Amino acid sequence: MSLEQDAKKLLMDRLDDCLSIHADMLDSTNIGSIYELQDLAALHYYLKVEHEFTPAEVEALLSFQDPLDVAHWCWEENTHEHSFPICELLDKIDAFQRFEQINEETSPDRMLGLIKRLGQNWVSLRDDWLSMDKEILIAKAPEIAAAQDVYAYVTRGMTFEKNEVEALLSLENPLKYLADRWPKPVSDLIDMDDLLEEYIGDIQSSPEYLAQKGATTARESVHDRLQKAAQQVSTQGSHAKENRDPQVR
Repeated sequence: MSLEQDAKKLLMDRLDDCLSIHADMLDSTNIGSIYELQDLAALHYYLKVEHEFTPAEVEALLSFQDPLDVAHWCWEENTHEHSFPICELLDKIDAFQRFEQINEETSPDRMLGLIKRLGQNWVSLRDDWLSMDKEILIAKAPEIAAAQDVYAYVTRGMTFEKNEVEALLSLENPLKYLADRWPKPVSDLIDMDDLLEEYIGDIQSSPEYLAQKGATTARESVHDRLQKAAQQVSTQGSHAKENRDPQVR
């Protein structure tokens, strides 16, 4: 098998792993998530069965942590009716700046293993939250927000060193470990009084207030018109009664 064939086989395996990870992370209660997974599955099939890869396309996609997700964004921006020029589209969507790439020293398999572990942690945490009473769930809102922030950041916004990947994989639940140490909300770190006073002072010029005031004015206008119309009908009725011939029954 040639080097080009080896690289393509590696990419096909990576695409399989990525689809599996996205399936593991599926939020089955969210219709949008289900449709997104269907789109990824359709693209996965196209890439594996129909697309004729160039060596440059294989090399480019292999450089990303999630080549399937990157290919999906390329697909969304593709305006070519009968072709899918991946390298051209990678430049068009600014992929090398937008998406995380694999550190040359980090094993792709270990990196995918970490992403999968984080996805499994997220699903487990989400299932735990969904089983809780509403009052307990509300009390855990900061914890849930921290886990969401961590998950989004480490899976989409961070390039890991080899030792960092191994350290996180040494934990059964690296997502919770990081979420427990995630920075507190800004309101816990700084005095919000001045900022809130400024916001309150801006209320009467805010879009929310102006829209609300406009709706109230419109309701009052309709009410006034109806009231005037009712008064006119009443007045006309009184005049008609006064002018009616007393002999007419």
